Amino acid sequence: MKTTQERIYKVYTPLSISATLDFQGTQAKQSFKQDESGDAAYTPNRRLTPTAILPVVRAYDKDGIFRTGIVNDLISDIHWYEGDTEIATGSDYAIDISSSMNKGMLTVYKNSPVNSAIKLRFRAKLLDDRRNELLDIVINDISLPATPASGDQYNITVNVPSACYYNPLDGESSLTVNASGWRGGKGASDITYELRKAIMASGTASDRAITDTDYEIISASGNSFIFDIRMINEESYVVVGKVSGTEVARTGFTIKRKYPAWNAKQTGSAEIIPGQAEVSKICIVETSSGTVVNPLLYFSIIGFSVSLKNGEMNWGEREELRINPYVAGFTDGSYIGMYFDVNEIPALDIGTDEDGNILLDDDGNRILI
Repeated sequence: MKTTQERIYKVYTPLSISATLDFQGTQAKQSFKQDESGDAAYTPNRRLTPTAILPVVRAYDKDGIFRTGIVNDLISDIHWYEGDTEIATGSDYAIDISSSMNKGMLTVYKNSPVNSAIKLRFRAKLLDDRRNELLDIVINDISLPATPASGDQYNITVNVPSACYYNPLDGESSLTVNASGWRGGKGASDITYELRKAIMASGTASDRAITDTDYEIISASGNSFIFDIRMINEESYVVVGKVSGTEVARTGFTIKRKYPAWNAKQTGSAEIIPGQAEVSKICIVETSSGTVVNPLLYFSIIGFSVSLKNGEMNWGEREELRINPYVAGFTDGSYIGMYFDVNEIPALDIGTDEDGNILLDDDGNRILI
């Protein structure tokens, strides 16, 4: 019997590959001593003790045909990049292209810029001869940073606490925040300062530059920042310190209003006419800073008959006064409840005309509304 010959094709599963980094020799992170210069200021100094970075490429073949384990000697088309610039072997770098297990290793002789980092990327290919495929090997975001030595670190302090409260009943209108820069425990005169507004969006904290519509900022020059606190309910700010345009330190603080504990006293007698649901009376408000000049703007006493109140709590209630109901003409309860209604002062806003221009009074001061 004559048979027909047919070609048999074997289908292999894709090769699994992984790539990790092995830093050999000098550590990747450098420190820089500010009072020295040149390469000698670096610890470690890569000109003397370079950093070697080996991408360790491993392969695993489920079918057991391709070699399993480290396969650096089999990789090809090797490329290293600093940022977007391809690296060539020279005085700053050396790339191993031998057929050894160190194939693809990058030796770095170059010192990293201070307060920054060398950003590297690795690319190569591996031939899977079972499937006749070239597989890409990619490692991104390899960072070699350099930071000032611990004794040379910059930091910033401000003359207010991180949570700065103010009492709107005190009549204060402005707050001055002064920033000071330090390095190694000594005052740093080479720092320039920038005030930024801290923001929170979708659970992520960030900051942005101050704009012309941040009206609560009266002045932000040098290391002194003046705020109109009458326009702030609660805001957070960041002071950024820079040297030669590079950020070296930052600190943050929050300004928020906080009402103090207070006591209220009734002025005069309560006179509630039968049939009235409630009546408002002026009260005297005393705080730690003294008696509030015009408490009518902020507090009043609301009087309710017991039967109308029905045991419900009035918003802003702090304390209850009791008066004889017969004096007020009521006979349906043993007393009339008097409750403090608290109207907390909202933040003011800047007055503008229909074209968005800020309104000023005769003395050139901004009009707040």
